[in-house]
Amino acid sequence: MTAYKRSREKDVVPRLISWPIIVCLWLLLAVLLAAGFLAWYVQVPTYVEGSGIMLARGDMLQPEYGGMVAVVFLPPDQSGHMRVGLPVHVQIGSAGTYVQSTIAQVEPGITSPEAARKRYRLDGLSAVLITQPSIVLIIRLSTTLPASAYTGSLCTAKVETGSQRLLALLPGLGKFVGGSP
Repeated sequence: MTAYKRSREKDVVPRLISWPIIVCLWLLLAVLLAAGFLAWYVQVPTYVEGSGIMLARGDMLQPEYGGMVAVVFLPPDQSGHMRVGLPVHVQIGSAGTYVQSTIAQVEPGITSPEAARKRYRLDGLSAVLITQPSIVLIIRLSTTLPASAYTGSLCTAKVETGSQRLLALLPGLGKFVGGSP
């Protein structure tokens, strides 16, 4: 009789979810964990953008650097991040000739708009490039561009200053994982 009672006292668990759904939920959890792992460990580059101008042959900087150079103006709060050799992506003109290069020189100190206009002979449309105190970068272009076509052209430069975790790009999480808020 006791054996009969023991066999009848098994717990009965109702089946609320079928096995395929349980397997799919475990797979979903695994995918979410893998995505979180990737977002934590994948690094994406950070950039600082500035505008500049292509210098003419015979300008005071050309003999020192040889080929075409660009003078780029950046906000002064970025001076701590800038150093010679950092990679730069330069877009010449609005049509978009792209050139990859490196910083050849970081001018010491902060340059006023008037001093920049005098030193780099900015006039006309190029004079509106610099409207506030800036740090000045000299970028030696690594490709040979025809000087007659590109002299005086406006350019936009993106200087790669470092990297951050992909997870830091999500709104609200940046301050917790070491990114900018």
